[in-house]
Amino acid sequence: MKYLVLATGLSLTAMPAFAEPSCTPGEALKPVWEAIKAFEDANGEVLKFKINDGGCYEVYGKLDGVKMEVFYDPNTGQEIDRIES
Repeated sequence: MKYLVLATGLSLTAMPAFAEPSCTPGEALKPVWEAIKAFEDANGEVLKFKINDGGCYEVYGKLDGVKMEVFYDPNTGQEIDRIES
């Protein structure tokens, strides 16, 4: 039993941790609606929006039928990263 618990613990520490992108918001931020509009302009359907712990705009939605998380820089409004969810 001890070995099973130890093996499980070690396997969990070997899994890579997902790190969301981090942004450094400046003084002149783009409006949130611009990130949402950019997602919709790419034929996306917005399901949820938030500002993540790293300060980036994060859009949850469907893009071509696939659930996605898309991150935008609040300073430039440019897409930083996208992840299938």
